[in-house]
Amino acid sequence: MRIAVMGAGTIGQMHAAHLMRTEGVTEVELVGRDDARVRDHATRVSERAGVEGAGVRLSTTTDASAALDSADGVVIATPGSTHPELVRHAVRRGLPVFVEKPLALTAKDFASLVQDIGAAGADDTVMVGFHRRHSKEYRALKGLLDAGRAGRLRSIVSVDHDKYAADPTGLSGSGGIFADMMAHGFDVVPWLVGEQAESVYATASAAAFGSYEDNDEFDTAAAFLTFPSGFTATLSAMRGHAVGQDVRTVVHGSENSYSVGETDRVAMTRIDPDGHIEAPEETFEGYQDRFAETFVLEMQDFVAMVSGEGLNETPPTSGMHGVELLDAAQRSLASGRPEEVTPLR
Repeated sequence: MRIAVMGAGTIGQMHAAHLMRTEGVTEVELVGRDDARVRDHATRVSERAGVEGAGVRLSTTTDASAALDSADGVVIATPGSTHPELVRHAVRRGLPVFVEKPLALTAKDFASLVQDIGAAGADDTVMVGFHRRHSKEYRALKGLLDAGRAGRLRSIVSVDHDKYAADPTGLSGSGGIFADMMAHGFDVVPWLVGEQAESVYATASAAAFGSYEDNDEFDTAAAFLTFPSGFTATLSAMRGHAVGQDVRTVVHGSENSYSVGETDRVAMTRIDPDGHIEAPEETFEGYQDRFAETFVLEMQDFVAMVSGEGLNETPPTSGMHGVELLDAAQRSLASGRPEEVTPLR
């Protein structure tokens, strides 16, 4: 099986290395814009793949069209603004696709792309990169909630705090903090509870870094979601959470409460009842460290889908409500008040 990886940046390199270590893959082709740079990035991929990837051929190219023509599947890890065009190119060739979120930066573009994917009969073969649906811990939490173990849901808190602050001058193609970071919460919370939100109140600021304000970007954001059955969800996103990568989800119900991510590596200094202050000995360095096993599973699930042996857990249509929440959050940010969630269809 030959997989083309479009985009040789940090995420593309990670996926390429994991693919080289995935059973069934015989060649990975890394696609970039600059020949010298993509070859340099391929060296890093090979080192990261290690001995487990030694039997897989790793090649490089700057010719995206040729790479797609000879591939069995494609991974798209380029800036978000390029995703719709690349997905369309791959779908027209009949290729199975893994595309990093966001699928598109606006609700209108998302709806148009989903329509095109559906018309091509490709919804089941386009996998969107919401990695938490592949996570063992989140799947276990969903199993508990599906079984009613929490009782009636009352409150959910979802935290997405990146340790490192991305360079704000390079975020123009990301869609901003809601599309780039909070999109994970917009996806995973409704998926966990099996219910769609009805309103969103959102706020954001450049609370920590003046460079973000200078570039019309935000480093801190929050959203408050209400659901028809009465419970609420509070989502928090931050860039530059210096103490460490912090990704957690806490669910409170009438019968039980559950948490994901509150391990001994949680990026939080604890104060006990006696006033003793205890900082964590070790925290997660970044999102790749926090979800190291999950990202491996994600590529394994993609390869299984390409080979026809696995199901697509994150087709484009499954992300429709997350885009509706993103749209409501952006409208709320502009209006300064809660906004109803508007169906895309």
